[in-house]
Amino acid sequence: MNDLGDRLVILVIAATGFLVLIAGWAGGLVEAAAPIGWEIALISGLFVVLLLVLAGFWTEFSLIDRDREQDQTN
Repeated sequence: MNDLGDRLVILVIAATGFLVLIAGWAGGLVEAAAPIGWEIALISGLFVVLLLVLAGFWTEFSLIDRDREQDQTN
């Protein structure tokens, strides 16, 4: 995971999957069931969840790199 390009490709794949899940499935439920004023807030909340998941992926990649570097020095 040292190569930035590898990380970005995996992040794009993960983002695409989560966008399909959130926008397609959960977003459709929000649009169908939410009152008019709440739609934007709920969609924004789903987007924040997406960003948090992607930040978690990026953090996990960093932890993997750090652990790998520590194993190489030992």
